[in-house]
Amino acid sequence: MKIIISPSKTKDIKGIPNAPKFAPHMTERIVEHMQGISKDVLGKVLKIKEAVLDEVYTFYQNYDTEVEGMAALSYDGLSFKNFNYEGLSTEGKLFANSHVWIGSALYGLVAPDSGIKRYRLDLIDPVLKAEKTSLYAWWQPLIDEAVLREEWILNLASKEYSKWINHPKMVTIEFLEHRNGVWKQLSTSSKQMRGTLVHYMCEHQITELSELPKELKGFVLDPLPKQLDGSFTLAYRK
Repeated sequence: MKIIISPSKTKDIKGIPNAPKFAPHMTERIVEHMQGISKDVLGKVLKIKEAVLDEVYTFYQNYDTEVEGMAALSYDGLSFKNFNYEGLSTEGKLFANSHVWIGSALYGLVAPDSGIKRYRLDLIDPVLKAEKTSLYAWWQPLIDEAVLREEWILNLASKEYSKWINHPKMVTIEFLEHRNGVWKQLSTSSKQMRGTLVHYMCEHQITELSELPKELKGFVLDPLPKQLDGSFTLAYRK
């Protein structure tokens, strides 16, 4: 079983990675492609400009000398603050390292203790438009090969990163809140709760759906389907 989560745009590079990268040859290929893009084109495809564009352009041009940190400590978004890898027990960290994958347009499937740099790149960014292909297409064969080795996948990723996970037994978790008579998935609370659930699963070393917490910070889990075959969506509601 693997738990899939999304990366965050914000990063605070720290920690020392101690796990190999998923597919370094593919990362190198993407970096070389990014280095060949002019600053003007880079700004257009990433929709950035001025100081941010200068920073991102310089990053790729000097990629080899950029500082690298541990992924779980260096991603700095809401979900990672609530994942709180640093606050896990030794056993929890070991479980996370072997059961959690962080999706990344530059690194593929990233283990929490693997390395990342302060990159800016998303799967949907059309950096390969001139070549009439996409980052999804470049990564897909490697992602398919990796996920199909797993018995089942717990999907806590955004739609962008869920899209490239093709597995016959993928369970997607949603966090829904009742607002004005309608169940809605709200961005901020969903990110917080995804991280909270990952932390709980790692600390309690959960590998079966039946072991998921029935209640988590006010969110109550829907009853499990009678048949757990195939892929389906499971909701926590508040």
